[in-house]
Amino acid sequence: EKQVPCTACHYCVDHCPAGLDIPRLIELYNEHTLTKKAGLMAFIAPMALGSYPDDKKPSACLHCRSCEQVCPQQIKISEVMEDFVKEL
Repeated sequence: EKQVPCTACHYCVDHCPAGLDIPRLIELYNEHTLTKKAGLMAFIAPMALGSYPDDKKPSACLHCRSCEQVCPQQIKISEVMEDFVKEL
């Protein structure tokens, strides 16, 4: 359904002023949406994010889109982060 085709190239990470580990956050997002779609309890992403400081969580995304300008997959990363916050 909503799987994001991130290849974890990390180009985005160098361009993120908030210093987010975007590939890892997208990996957690994919895991979360897949688990929910399967009708299972989605606890891995919330549990993993529980150990993250607030300034490294998806909610810390500044929506500046610098990361999107260098993404080879043309992922709308800021929208993914926003949706992740809503999903949680």
